[in-house]
Amino acid sequence: MTTYEPAELARELGYLDEDRPGQVVRDYLRKKYPHHPKYQRWVLDEDEAADVRASVPRGR
Repeated sequence: MTTYEPAELARELGYLDEDRPGQVVRDYLRKKYPHHPKYQRWVLDEDEAADVRASVPRGR
């Protein structure tokens, strides 16, 4: 099973110059999954990554 991390998805979406890599993806994930434990790593499966790709607008 392939897993993804927020910074990896953010780069894929074109967010290459964020101060904190993956921030835009983590912001989306926090809104979608408010019960995710704070300060825990986000490790996304293929379905969750597909949701991020469909929901987070492309960067520049």
